[in-house]
Amino acid sequence: MNKLSIFLVKCSILLAIVFLSSCGKDEPFTEPEVNNTGLLELRFVPTMNGQPFQLNTPFIGPNNKRIQIETFKSYVSQIQLSENGVVKGKNDIALIDFGSATKSILINTTAGNIDKIEFGIGVNKALNGTGDPNFSPSSYATSHPLSIYNGMYWTWASGYIFFKIEGRIDTSASQTQTPLFTCFYHTGLDTLYTTKTFSDLNLNVSKGQTTVVEIAIEFNDIFKTQTDTIDMVEKYFTHTSDDIILARKIVTNFKLALRRL
Repeated sequence: MNKLSIFLVKCSILLAIVFLSSCGKDEPFTEPEVNNTGLLELRFVPTMNGQPFQLNTPFIGPNNKRIQIETFKSYVSQIQLSENGVVKGKNDIALIDFGSATKSILINTTAGNIDKIEFGIGVNKALNGTGDPNFSPSSYATSHPLSIYNGMYWTWASGYIFFKIEGRIDTSASQTQTPLFTCFYHTGLDTLYTTKTFSDLNLNVSKGQTTVVEIAIEFNDIFKTQTDTIDMVEKYFTHTSDDIILARKIVTNFKLALRRL
């Protein structure tokens, strides 16, 4: 074997050793990012004249008459938590029952800053089932917010009740009698779906932790503004379609009554 052949053999062996060495060497490994999420608790705090809300307890209403509320429920849908326009957490639908112990919505979100919270008051059109001949609320499990067992679906019409207020009013001159005069307000229809936005927030959600945001609502503000008061004896009910003006006014007031604590 001449010198050239020996040199080529040695080069081949050297290249093989380098190749095998590089194949056996581990590439730099980056540990996968641990789940970087936290919870934001959207907590609704209803009051009656500044005092904690209680069902079946008489209080002085917007017309200075004693009122006793028996039902107070509201849908909240399309909840979005964002920072600089980037959505970091969302929840499609929730039902808040102001008569229950829990009046909160928990939303999984990427840890970090939240500068805006937006949600719909009512059920957005995609979930409301209007215009869908095959839609049936009975398809939802009993634990689902849209379950028919929540008593929030108009079986005689298409669509959900967005929020429901039912109670009784003391119409006596003395205002010392048991409230007996029935009042109820059921709002719905896609045209009355509206959104509420809280912006310019500076919320920090830590990984594995829960950040609480409290939203206050004064019950009387639903029926009374600085310029107008709804007479709850004269205007004591609406199913929305039978008094769209009253329903729209209540929805507008409800939206304005929501304030961050």
